[in-house]
Amino acid sequence: MKTFHYLLHFLCYLTFILQATATLVDPGRCSKSFGFCRRQCLKEEKQIDICFSPSKICCAERFTED
Repeated sequence: MKTFHYLLHFLCYLTFILQATATLVDPGRCSKSFGFCRRQCLKEEKQIDICFSPSKICCAERFTED
């Protein structure tokens, strides 16, 4: 019963919370949005999405106003 309870919480997390925070993208789509799939974003970059590749995120350059 406890296993079912944990499975239910995990599925709810995948269904509702993860989709609201970021989407999974392939590296080609990340590149089209002027980003790169990396393990960590550089200081001058921000996270856009999560890449399909294991433990990688899509990072893009931050645009600052002068």
